[in-house]
Amino acid sequence: MNRMRKSKLGFTLMELLVVIAIIAMLVTVMVPVMLKFMKGRGLSMAGNNIGGFIAFARGEAMNTRQTHVIVAYIEPEQITPDGSEFSIYAGPGMVIYRINPNPNKQQNPDEEIINYVRQIDFAGQIGGAVEFAQSWKQNAPTGPIENYLPEQVNSKFAGKYKIVILPDGRLIIPQDHPGYILDSGETRNLKADLVLTDSERYVYIDINSATGAVKRSNVLESDEVTEP
Repeated sequence: MNRMRKSKLGFTLMELLVVIAIIAMLVTVMVPVMLKFMKGRGLSMAGNNIGGFIAFARGEAMNTRQTHVIVAYIEPEQITPDGSEFSIYAGPGMVIYRINPNPNKQQNPDEEIINYVRQIDFAGQIGGAVEFAQSWKQNAPTGPIENYLPEQVNSKFAGKYKIVILPDGRLIIPQDHPGYILDSGETRNLKADLVLTDSERYVYIDINSATGAVKRSNVLESDEVTEP
């Protein structure tokens, strides 16, 4: 009796072949899906991190009751925060600066008109070859933001895309584009507040000027967008 039970334990060769065939089919289906997911992961993380980055800047502006400005650094650039003896690299990415037109040197000797706060580095902090899309770089408004930034600030960041955050939490976004563009099923034409790419895929980002909320599109393949 025991010998008969032992002889029935285990799998037959046919059963093993069927299991192997099923596993092979699952791998064939899942690998392309996983590869596509992993390739777009950097862009997804960038879109999510920018949302937190802008929320932090908005919170700083409201808490300190001082205007802040987010500056886009398209290419890697060495910068020296005012009041600091050390240089750091910024870009591709964005940097938050606090603006204090009337620094009180007696109370705070380190206080300058333009004060470095924090940066988001697409390559170092997010990973992957994430940068601003070429057409966005060509079309992004980079002129001065008068009435909201002092002349010294506009001069220092001349030629760079800037977003101003007022002490009441409102955002001044040059040529602000509405979020419906992200919901459109039509071919994208890069009309968004920010457009990021990893050279093969794209993510569109819309920023709400009243609340600072950030909405991003799905990761889009290059054939889904219009990029010269």
